[in-house]
Amino acid sequence: MARPNLIKKDSAVGTAIAVVCILVYLSALVYIIVRVNNSMERQRDAAENEFSILERIIREIPASDYMADYHKERIRAEIRRSRVIEGIIISGELGDAFEKTEGRALTQSRDYPVRLIDRFDFIKLGPYPIRVDGQRNVVIEARASRFNYSELAGFLTDALLLIIAALVLSFITLLIESRRKGKSKKDLKTERPQSPKIKKDEEIRHYSKWGIISEEDTESRLTEELQRSIKESYDMAFITMEFKMPVPEGDYGRFALDAARFFSSRDFVCEKGNKGISVICPSLNVETAFLNADEFHNRIMGKYPGLLASKTDLCIGITARSERHVIAERMIFEAEEALERAMMDPVSHIVAFKCDPQKYKEFMEAREE
Repeated sequence: MARPNLIKKDSAVGTAIAVVCILVYLSALVYIIVRVNNSMERQRDAAENEFSILERIIREIPASDYMADYHKERIRAEIRRSRVIEGIIISGELGDAFEKTEGRALTQSRDYPVRLIDRFDFIKLGPYPIRVDGQRNVVIEARASRFNYSELAGFLTDALLLIIAALVLSFITLLIESRRKGKSKKDLKTERPQSPKIKKDEEIRHYSKWGIISEEDTESRLTEELQRSIKESYDMAFITMEFKMPVPEGDYGRFALDAARFFSSRDFVCEKGNKGISVICPSLNVETAFLNADEFHNRIMGKYPGLLASKTDLCIGITARSERHVIAERMIFEAEEALERAMMDPVSHIVAFKCDPQKYKEFMEAREE
């Protein structure tokens, strides 16, 4: 009588494992759909942020030398540096077109001198009219990548691991049933397929729980942008800001997200204790960074009246590279010094550290001697 019971048990275990395998296949499909959708949403957010940066650069071009070679090169460098923007067209009296990779985003024909390409894997941005001093009918339109292919490859790899694990389970079950050996081992239902995914996410993402760069990674992240700034010969500002009073966790998270949306993206916003943040601002000099910081401060004043009774309740310190071969540690020091002065000033809520490149060079040479 023992043998028929054994057969029934093996058959029941085989059915259960078959059900588990089907659930794994369905889970892998749902996992891919959800992760791809989330990735596309992140691409859309990044595209809008980078498009806002380009729009701000175009608006800041002086009317006297609008679209001169220097400004064209600045726009071209910003597009090369962007993660998702592939091409942009500026329409108007002195319009122009730029693309990251030749022939990928722009096309030319007899009927249309230059136009943007519409493709399934492109996000369409614009056309949007913008106000530029001294110019009329300025309209900008851009195309951005819809997919982050490195992320997609990771998602597919994770799903493949789940499917392979399910196939291995099925194969082992067939062997057990064919030989009718003992009791089936329940430990075949393991969570090992999920381990590579969790480990991979932890290795790739160095973000805090607020979705911004963690404080311990601020210096390394700033070093990356400084090296790019020096290599491509454009200025870069570093802003640090802090509340004078403790901030509730919910308000801090919303404040960090507001900063990421206003300045560029979460890739440039860093955690600073539990009362502040730091912002890396590529392509901004100290004067423009000051204006942007003041505008952001005004928005925060209107959005968080319960936290800010006066302007000096949120203080800001600013510094910029200013043609210097400066290291990240020095820029953080300068911004912190400016922030400390703002914290002690009863009137001014923003203090900028403005450095003379020649005097800084002489200072560093004397220090080396």
